[in-house]
Amino acid sequence: MHLPDRGNGSPAAAPAGIFMQAPAARSRLLALAAAAERQLASPCSTHAPVHSTTFISDGARIHNVVTSSTAAKAQRIFEQVKEDSLYIEKYWHPMRSGTLRRTNTLLASGKEFSAPPSIIPMIRLSQKYARLSGGKYDAARARYLQQWGYYSGALSTRGGEAELQATALEALQPPPSSADVQIADFRLQSDNPNVMFDFGLLAKGYSLEMFAKSLRENGVYNAMINIGGDYKVIGTRSGIPWSVAIPRSDNGGVLATIAVQKDEAVMTLGSHGTQAGGGSSDYPVFDPATRAPVEHTAAVTVVHKDAALASAAAEALFVAGAAQWRQTARAM
Repeated sequence: MHLPDRGNGSPAAAPAGIFMQAPAARSRLLALAAAAERQLASPCSTHAPVHSTTFISDGARIHNVVTSSTAAKAQRIFEQVKEDSLYIEKYWHPMRSGTLRRTNTLLASGKEFSAPPSIIPMIRLSQKYARLSGGKYDAARARYLQQWGYYSGALSTRGGEAELQATALEALQPPPSSADVQIADFRLQSDNPNVMFDFGLLAKGYSLEMFAKSLRENGVYNAMINIGGDYKVIGTRSGIPWSVAIPRSDNGGVLATIAVQKDEAVMTLGSHGTQAGGGSSDYPVFDPATRAPVEHTAAVTVVHKDAALASAAAEALFVAGAAQWRQTARAM
């Protein structure tokens, strides 16, 4: 696979599986990595039948494609994926009546409580990735998004960043961190009332892994799952790697096309297009160092076999920017 040109004739180089896009007004940093040279699998002599379905969940378009399956079996699997996605939409959104909203309310109370089992793994992942990223990623900072008016719809475009930065100067004290949450079996407690979780892109990555696991358990070993432009693949498409397009951060076409290898995920975080809770408005990525939205990066795409890790890394690299993204990628 050829690496994109930096503009001076030399190819970009990076640790494994990363695209970064800077805003158009600044110099563009493009980096795509490959851990090693990979040869594409030779196409099979015959092509297996392809079955697909598309539906909308929480504003995100979910597209599933499977091969080497009967139509009836594919339909059963698609129905299961849809049911699971509706569960996530209902219970993992931070502002709707459901599991996550209740968890955030009880965390703010300072009291110990029993949490639903589905929430515990997500909080543990947030703690893990916050530690690995040096705090550049942390799902517990949703109180800032609430303070900026994101959930009320006050923020809808990047043009609102001036108001966001003005509001962000009134920093929440103590600063929220997922490390403030104590976990004992299924019981949670926090002494920091500012902790509020929004799993955002991490929820999509975790969901992709969950859907892929379900497909394998149902005997599907060649498939592609697309949730709002984020992908997880299983196996190949008739022996050929699945191909996905990476959009330009300004929605002005395609930046690159990636031949996705077996079991890889492709996760993208952009200032336009990939947002908390799977919505359709802009999602300001918070920089803990400045207590303000990130302006130096327009989009990041990470390719990795673990969609959850790739999703957290995308946000951490978004915050890290051109100066720190390499060491952040290595740390994660």
